[in-house]
Amino acid sequence: MKINITKRDIIWSYIGTILSMGSNFLMLPMIIFYMNDSMVGLWYVFASIGTIATLFDFGFSVTFARNITYCWSGANKLKKEDVEFIENKEPDYLLMKQVIDTFRLIYFIISLIALVLLLTVGTIYINNISKTINGNQHMIAWFIYAFATFINLYYGYFASFLRGVGTIKEVNKNTIIARILQIILTFFLLFYGMGIIGISIAYLAYGIVFRALGKYEFYNYQKIGENLSKVIYNFNFQKSKELFYIVWHNAWRDGIISISNYLSIQASTLICAMYLSLADTGNYSIGVQISMAIAVVAGILYSTYQPALQETYISANRGQMQIIMSRIVTGFVILFLVCFLGVVMIGVPILKYIKPDINLSLSMLFWLSMYQFILKFRDCYTSYFSCTNRIIYVTAFVLSSLLCILLSIIFIGKLNFGIQGLIAAQIISQIVYNVWYWPYKAHKELAISFFDLLKIGFSDLSYNIRRILS
Repeated sequence: MKINITKRDIIWSYIGTILSMGSNFLMLPMIIFYMNDSMVGLWYVFASIGTIATLFDFGFSVTFARNITYCWSGANKLKKEDVEFIENKEPDYLLMKQVIDTFRLIYFIISLIALVLLLTVGTIYINNISKTINGNQHMIAWFIYAFATFINLYYGYFASFLRGVGTIKEVNKNTIIARILQIILTFFLLFYGMGIIGISIAYLAYGIVFRALGKYEFYNYQKIGENLSKVIYNFNFQKSKELFYIVWHNAWRDGIISISNYLSIQASTLICAMYLSLADTGNYSIGVQISMAIAVVAGILYSTYQPALQETYISANRGQMQIIMSRIVTGFVILFLVCFLGVVMIGVPILKYIKPDINLSLSMLFWLSMYQFILKFRDCYTSYFSCTNRIIYVTAFVLSSLLCILLSIIFIGKLNFGIQGLIAAQIISQIVYNVWYWPYKAHKELAISFFDLLKIGFSDLSYNIRRILS
């Protein structure tokens, strides 16, 4: 079935992503106002460890969404590499049901493993770095956070399914509702003195609501639930095993990439906590969160157009792929610049007004944002290869992430360069290869230059702005 990304999908993507990332901005003043520096730093350590847990997804969410798109677009079988080209066929609901059942089983296993590790290894780490904190409030909060992470990881497949069939608007509506609930609960629980426990409870509530809404929207979208219920099918372990091996061929590559991205971004917070104080870690983490928020908002078109890019490739329409890539790249560059200037001129002054003693350096924020720009710009192009079911960049990502960790430890642990050393290590690890090679290769395959791509993108953007204004 054809996937069309409409203006409503794009608008809801902006609203959903901005609110999702904006929720961090809205909760940040509450967190730094109601909690001391050590607790703020500890909360961001929670978040970094939680990100490690999501790595147990091991690329399945990306691969699942991609394969659901293939099923929805009419493919009657899945392939380890590349795709079977089709022309406007109806979905194969038998294959889709087999895929869904297989994905559910995989998600349950990896989520359970993640929970066990959080409650064992994670607990030991949290207990070790928080020895100076009195009481057991932070440990209670950690156990709640661990269970919330399990819920979010296990039921994450509904978001993948929704994106796979192109229901971008519904995914973002669910995000908005769940995030609003999280923000409200965070405020009230902090106000009534529940501290870090309150933030963890609010995060748990977000996951439960997002899961429930996702399930409802998926099965009611274009009668998917009704059509799936008509399929006469008994769960077949052998068939699920075959599907697993097909999906695993690229899923492990997506998983390695997820780990590499974690090492390139979130691991710096854990390294910072090892060598610097929790207060310094908190200030650094705030800068990381702000720069990541800028990159995520700027990359909205990148994530919104993924299903359409996949469907266009499976239909062998190179011209339309050029247009979609022009929207992705041009939109990202423009939005990143606008968002960064907005944060510097509006966001940072507000934070410093709320907490005058916050140590948020504009220089640090600039270089962290520059690093996030490099990462997301790279991802705009590697998304092209992933949409063609070719994860050819895995080795380069692994080597760059290992280089990032090595340089980080040397710069902050051996040479005492501090936070500046962490940022320098991150930037150097990407500019040596990833940031220039993958754009070069993608432009070569698409048979279009970077400047022609920008030209198409600016022209398309101008046209759409005129339509909106008129």
